Amino acid sequence: MIKSSIFAALSAFLIGIFLGDLLDIHWVLIFTIWATLLFTLIILLTFSQKVYFYRKWINWNIVLLLFSSGMLGYQLKMPVSYEQDFKGLYLENDQLIGQIIDFQEGKGEYDKAIVSIQQIIKPHAKVYAQGELLCYIKTSSPKVSEGSVVLLQPDLQVIKNKNNPGEFDAVKYWKAKGISTISFLDDENITELDFVNSFSGFWSRSRAYLVNIIKENISEENQGLVVALTLGDKSKLSIEKRNHFANAGAMHVLAVSGMHVGILLGFLQWIFFFIKPLRKRNLYLYFALILIWAFAFLTGMSASVARAVTMFSILAIGQLMGKKFFSLQAIFASALLLLIFNPLYLFDIGFQLSYLAVLGIAFFYGPIVKLLYFRYKVFNFFWQGTVIGIAAQIGTIPLTLYYFNQFPNYFFLTNIGLLVLASVALISVVVFLIFHAVPYLSDILADLVNFIYDTLTLFIKWINSLPGEVSTGFTPNVFQVTMMYLCIALTFYFWQSRKLKAFRFGIVLLFILGLSLVINREYNKSKEELIVLNHYKKAVVFKANRKLFFIYDDSSASTQKQIDFLLKAYENTVGLKAEVLPLVDGEEMRLQKDVYFRSTKNGWLVNYHNQHFLLADRVVENAKNQKISIVKGAWNPYLESDFIDENTTQKALIIKNTD
Repeated sequence: MIKSSIFAALSAFLIGIFLGDLLDIHWVLIFTIWATLLFTLIILLTFSQKVYFYRKWINWNIVLLLFSSGMLGYQLKMPVSYEQDFKGLYLENDQLIGQIIDFQEGKGEYDKAIVSIQQIIKPHAKVYAQGELLCYIKTSSPKVSEGSVVLLQPDLQVIKNKNNPGEFDAVKYWKAKGISTISFLDDENITELDFVNSFSGFWSRSRAYLVNIIKENISEENQGLVVALTLGDKSKLSIEKRNHFANAGAMHVLAVSGMHVGILLGFLQWIFFFIKPLRKRNLYLYFALILIWAFAFLTGMSASVARAVTMFSILAIGQLMGKKFFSLQAIFASALLLLIFNPLYLFDIGFQLSYLAVLGIAFFYGPIVKLLYFRYKVFNFFWQGTVIGIAAQIGTIPLTLYYFNQFPNYFFLTNIGLLVLASVALISVVVFLIFHAVPYLSDILADLVNFIYDTLTLFIKWINSLPGEVSTGFTPNVFQVTMMYLCIALTFYFWQSRKLKAFRFGIVLLFILGLSLVINREYNKSKEELIVLNHYKKAVVFKANRKLFFIYDDSSASTQKQIDFLLKAYENTVGLKAEVLPLVDGEEMRLQKDVYFRSTKNGWLVNYHNQHFLLADRVVENAKNQKISIVKGAWNPYLESDFIDENTTQKALIIKNTD
């Protein structure tokens, strides 16, 4: 009864959040409905003891109240619900006062910060304001950190997507955090006024202190990986290492999650087992609760860590009270608590994948692990670890294909290696940080940490060296993802119910869905198209005959990082690796008989199967007489609209072969 009640409550709340996102309903109207339902529930509870008729409506009223609570919670997290939203009050010569609530040191020219706006300073008044602003602060500016109260004079810009094929959806990502505005700041428009000590600031400073210890003692090659694996900060990790871990199916190691919490709890349990005075009833649970919550705050309380610590807390509190919670109840209850705290968690990719992985383990681990049993414990250990990975993959495959368009083919090999390496890597850093101040011992432990992380890196590189280490190019839509999850659920139900014919039918359906994704991938690889990208420099992608070419303007230097930023997502989307070709000023590049690019003083002249385009640097008076379409782009945003035929300043231009 409790289990079904928690699931019903969670379902109602989830639907409410979804509809709150889909429907544009003012929060005041939703609040009115919510207050009415709450008042109705109080009336029903008051008179249900006397009038039996009222009792039948209590459950429905609670469901509707939770549904409206989901809608209301979502709307109240959105900037549109703020009466004093700073974006609508801020004028050109105004200044903003706000507190930095999140700060991330960058590797390049800018640090990233989120500023909670408190006031607008106008020429003759101070105005109370609300909202959060995403800021990129030049590293040469005065040093600030989380907790800094700053005075800003920003040039506010709405966060926009460039709408290039396959690109990261920045608008959706920041909307899920309640942010829609961005600004770039330097030392002329930011000043630190004060510093406020806060609970989150304490953990942020503690994290920075530990990062400095790692920087001082761990080799430069391993620093980024150590910080990512132990503290969840991937900003210092090289792009190459990120790609290696992603291709091997090991990104979950770098995103602090339930796996890390489980390793720490196992390490703590081991200590308690060997120290007799600690073997007291419930003492382990008290220590474990303190440890995991401290770890969660230290690593920034990501959605996946919040899920793990909330679930464990529910299970631990139940055990302390002498009650047993079934794992599914803990999963549903933790999800409901987290979404009540922050409804925007629902749109966090980490939150979604974390819960789908743990649901996959809850449903599929038991049936799969029973398929094999080994006489020796070590074989059972690795088999059980492999099954956990398989069960988690079953839960997350549809969504990972939807978001990342790739599948790591050797994930099971990766999981076997990480069973030992990830645990040893995390625990070694914990031990090192505990004893880092002890002379000589700290040096030995630092060398040990370097050796372990070198081994981990070599293992991931070995996975990447295997043929076909990752399959890319999968592009399922929302309907296909929904159908995959529905088929997985039905197949599992038929398996548990021992309905073999229906089970076989479910397997066939899953095979057909998977085959359709493969067919669509191969079709996309062979489909020919030319894309003029929305970029501040001229850049074109050409795809034909299962080959991909990226042509970029060589008149100014482009870094590999910039090229990867433009290309990586599209390469994953189409399942092809691009050949990068610079177009030198004054030269011609011919890729096919009737596909060529020529760099001229007026811009790039592009011939694509007798369709002529000029990626214009300047106005060409007689272009239309020559049947040349003028293309305006971010490389020359001031080109007059009267002279252009196509515009790539809002989204990429996709040109099809009309022959």
